[in-house]
Amino acid sequence: MAEVTKELGLTRRQINYAINQFNSELITQKIPNIERNHAGDFIVPLEVLQLLSTQRELIEQVTTIPTDEERLALIVMFLITHIEYVSAEHLSEFLDVGKSTVTDDLKKVDPFIQRYYLTFKYDRLQGYQLEGSEHRIMQLLSDLVKRYPIFKRIEVTGKLSPQISKEEVIHLIHNMEQMLHLSYSDESLEYLRTAIPLLLARAVVRTKLGTQDFFEGEVQYTPEHRFLSVLIKETNWEIADSYLDWLTLLFLISNIFEKKTTQEFDSDFRLKELIREMVSNFEHQTFIMIEDRENFERRILNHLRPACFRIKYNLSLGMYSLDSLIQDSNHAILNDLMKELIVPTENWLRRAFPNDELDLLSYYFGFQLSNQPVVKQQKPKAVVVCTNGVMVSKVIRESLEKLFTEIHFLASFSVRDFYQFEVDYDLVFTTIPLETNLPQFIIEPIMTYKEQISLRYRVLNELGINEVDQSVDRLLSIIQKYATVSSSKELKEELQYFLLQEKQDSPLENTKVLPSLTYYLKPNYITIVDQAITWEEAVALACKPLLENQIINQDFLTDCLQQIEQPNYAGYFGEKTCIPHTTIEHGVLREGVSLLISKEKIAFPNREDIQIILPLSFLDLTKHLKAVNQIADLSTNPAFLAELFTKQETTSIYQLIRQFT
Repeated sequence: MAEVTKELGLTRRQINYAINQFNSELITQKIPNIERNHAGDFIVPLEVLQLLSTQRELIEQVTTIPTDEERLALIVMFLITHIEYVSAEHLSEFLDVGKSTVTDDLKKVDPFIQRYYLTFKYDRLQGYQLEGSEHRIMQLLSDLVKRYPIFKRIEVTGKLSPQISKEEVIHLIHNMEQMLHLSYSDESLEYLRTAIPLLLARAVVRTKLGTQDFFEGEVQYTPEHRFLSVLIKETNWEIADSYLDWLTLLFLISNIFEKKTTQEFDSDFRLKELIREMVSNFEHQTFIMIEDRENFERRILNHLRPACFRIKYNLSLGMYSLDSLIQDSNHAILNDLMKELIVPTENWLRRAFPNDELDLLSYYFGFQLSNQPVVKQQKPKAVVVCTNGVMVSKVIRESLEKLFTEIHFLASFSVRDFYQFEVDYDLVFTTIPLETNLPQFIIEPIMTYKEQISLRYRVLNELGINEVDQSVDRLLSIIQKYATVSSSKELKEELQYFLLQEKQDSPLENTKVLPSLTYYLKPNYITIVDQAITWEEAVALACKPLLENQIINQDFLTDCLQQIEQPNYAGYFGEKTCIPHTTIEHGVLREGVSLLISKEKIAFPNREDIQIILPLSFLDLTKHLKAVNQIADLSTNPAFLAELFTKQETTSIYQLIRQFT
């Protein structure tokens, strides 16, 4: 005790109080308490240390901020996707760092872009801008996506390309897969989903302003270009021919997981000849005769074609995953041989194959030669459908992404949007039953830990990618052999939960480490109304503290009012709470929550008895899960609501909320 008081500068009473509070929390989690022995020493159980270690890891995940290099990459990408001059204030707000940090970072931009022969221009009145060859700017954009995983974060691409519908991007990729009769690899799908919105953000604005042709390659003769020309016309994206060519190139360099047709294209005639020559040389040098040679050459074409486009235009998808290939020493032997076999193709391209592409080709060639079945399955593509509005829908998606590392969660939709785009997905997680042929899993917006584990079990079992059942049965038989089991059913359930948790690549969301509702809601953001007002007046009055503190602008209020008027608006919790919220591009400046309490019931377009309005201004949904969960809990807690409506002062309301959260 003496050591702790000295180290922390606290009194014995304060330390005992803190430990009692901590122990009460441990009891609820069924973890052994911190105790003291007869000598007065503190005994901290191993389980507590493990808990603290897990909590620390979660805190690090939540509070992860870009490194210096990542921040520089984000600044350059911001300059690419924003055509007009940008100020240091814009960048400071985008990065959520001080102006002095931005000023220091801006000094590093020029060296960063020098090898692309681009100019970093500064105008004292207007700000900063990138200038130079548009082709090299596109090259820079593609390289940034390749080199920095931070761009794969949905919230990052959302800020950089807010005007581009991510749902339509997924729809475009899916349509290309359908028209070309193939499916892209998981890595390629991730690359396309990230790079296309960033490309379009620049292309759409540049096209409106007028731009010169800048792409000198030959991709117009490919089926990808032909199909894209048709599909782009079905969207609102008007882009110049050179941007369409570059968009085509993104698809051409993407690896194919599976081709579902034997259809061949005239544009591949020369490459097919080279592959035929490569396979003949292989047979002559190794005395290995390849069975079903036609099919073998077709499979090699599926890999070599995108590799050739990557090498010809000096592009890449970044780090490749070889999980789907059988890697052993026999395949490594092919490396030296492949250096000779690839020479005719290199002469045709007038480019040498870099080592990483050659290694991948060697593994792929050997893998196809072994004629072994594909080990790795493609991740299913999932969508989240929620009737509680954009904010809750995205929060659910964040939770599910952590729960299912085996699934690609590509979008979150309203019911109406789902029926428009459902063909793009393999399964759906939804808060209400849907009329669809897709496998659907009905979920609660806010799930307990046990409900999450149960859902995980059902989903993996349904998809056939769950190995837990056999392990559970074997464990159960071993335990029953050496111990008396009072309830086999409950034991089996607990073993399922345990094994599912152990198999996860990332821990389940632990909301205890996230900011509470009162972190965003300040006492002076609360308004009490005791006279009858219209719903429009109520929403405006609720938003007023956020407007006055420059957390939102007028666009936020305008968009929220328009949303609430829609017949399918569902931004409600319980019977009495409305949560007006919108996306970053509609007036969210900073983070904050305000609150209006009405003593009289207010009739909203889709709900009659609203008395609580909580406008939510959030930038990063990852950090806000706990706050949204708490709003949901408070809105459906009769005891809390009954006490809330008795309060007459904002201070007592805030104290009550703090007490309940």
